[in-house]
Amino acid sequence: MTGSASDANVVRQLLAPLSTFLNDPSLYEIVVNRPGEVLTEGAGGWARHEVPQLTFDRLMRLARAVASHSHQAIDEAHPLLSATLPDEERIQIVIPPAVTKGTVSLTLRKPSSISLSLSELDNAGLFSDVAPLTSEIGGDDAELLKRHQSGRIAAFLEKAVLARKNIIISGATGSGKTTLSKALIQHIPLDERIITIEDTPELVLPQPNHVRLFYSKGGQGLSKVGPKELLESCLRMRPDRILLQELRDGTAFYYIRNVNSGHPGSITTVHADSARLAFEQLTLLVKESEGGRDLARDDIRGLLSELVDIVVQCKRVGGRFKVTEVAFDPSRQSA
Repeated sequence: MTGSASDANVVRQLLAPLSTFLNDPSLYEIVVNRPGEVLTEGAGGWARHEVPQLTFDRLMRLARAVASHSHQAIDEAHPLLSATLPDEERIQIVIPPAVTKGTVSLTLRKPSSISLSLSELDNAGLFSDVAPLTSEIGGDDAELLKRHQSGRIAAFLEKAVLARKNIIISGATGSGKTTLSKALIQHIPLDERIITIEDTPELVLPQPNHVRLFYSKGGQGLSKVGPKELLESCLRMRPDRILLQELRDGTAFYYIRNVNSGHPGSITTVHADSARLAFEQLTLLVKESEGGRDLARDDIRGLLSELVDIVVQCKRVGGRFKVTEVAFDPSRQSA
């Protein structure tokens, strides 16, 4: 159910700086990560545009107008909003404190007016890159195995990031997990859209098309949204990768949902003393969460075995950060 005609008119007026993009049939995604900047996605990938009319004040007024039009609320206690605009575009809005202060995140998806037959899709090359069925290790996994076995761990990790492997960095507090995580994030291609879920702003993102989402640890802040709500919001925000800062408490279950939702390439951390114990710790964390409490331990371990590609173990040895183990077994996923 949508609001009145006057609500719709207010929304359209506030959307005026985006009208050029909304009316362009070659575009299917429009995002605003911060005031004054719009990124659009079409067949040629992402393009950046400066739109100075999109001030923080205008974006906040738009958020409130969309909330009124869709009979919802958006404020500091309820900073997430998913709605349909007057002309049928889908929009996801996130305001502070769930995003960086002074920014507003908008993600607009235009409805497709194109209907193609299976034959037309085939002729357009949709199925041309389907890999043949095989039980052998090949492609990226073969190259990763080669680099790992030759001891070229830095090259292995760089390739793993580019190959969109799901990487968990394990270790105690102060073992260098965040330092290594930041180094790996630098190797994510700059043209990817990255969305992070953090409770404190630690990660550094060189990719210009990024949004940082925040939740209050222990629900102590004004905003009551948690990692579950932020993940659900992420899935409507056209991410290439979703990066969870750290797996603890209830976030482990949502990590599984994240990497199992078609968004591989996650880089995250967990507190554990070895790669093997990292899986046990994750199993325990999932089991303790509201979403995973009814799952059997063996089922959780099986899911983790399928979804986690690499575990990097960090330790502090003699006052220095060291990586002591890099667990990678591509045969496990292909078994």
